[in-house]
Amino acid sequence: MQIQQVSYTFPHAKQPFFDQLSFELPEQQVNFLIGQNGSGKTTLADILVGLRPCQGTLTPKLTAIYLSQHLPMLASVRVSDVAQLILGIEYGQIKVALAQLTSRLDAPTLAFLTPLWHHRYHDLSGGQQKLVQLVLFLQLDRELVVLDEPTAFIDREHVGILVNVIQAHPERTYLMITHDVRDVRAFSKYQVLWLADHKIKASLTRADFEAQAVTAPFLQAFQQD
Repeated sequence: MQIQQVSYTFPHAKQPFFDQLSFELPEQQVNFLIGQNGSGKTTLADILVGLRPCQGTLTPKLTAIYLSQHLPMLASVRVSDVAQLILGIEYGQIKVALAQLTSRLDAPTLAFLTPLWHHRYHDLSGGQQKLVQLVLFLQLDRELVVLDEPTAFIDREHVGILVNVIQAHPERTYLMITHDVRDVRAFSKYQVLWLADHKIKASLTRADFEAQAVTAPFLQAFQQD
């Protein structure tokens, strides 16, 4: 995906926040967007999925889903009800039963959801609650998947499940905003985009990223190592 000369100005602002921003988002792989708080990561994600009108071009136009870091808490509903809410419209089914999903869900999602299917949402841990929604949304057929800090408040065991679900769909283009370097290291192939001063300051392959010294400026974007 080519992002070319993209400019965006916040309402009532006099100067553009992004001014002729250009970079490449490699398709069909995992891309990480890192940067200090306030650097514009979420704003850029909004632009990529069409939530903020901008000048410039994004080609090709990809069908997209944007998974915010603030997913709704659903109280007393069951996991099966959450699946019905997320997948019912996508699959055109009035009732979504687990038996009907065995051939439609990827293997790690099915393995995670099966023992939780009849549990009430409030009986799950906070990490499980978030992961239920994430893995279900990742079953939707979209070309571009943007995840805003998806591993926040999820323990590393459950992060491993999320990684497996993402890797089960290599045909998609992923953009993941993160502050945790462990998220990057969980994947064998990726690109890291460093956003600073309203520009993409660096675009690093895995080899480039791992070759950087621990004092590299972009590593300040991470809270953990």
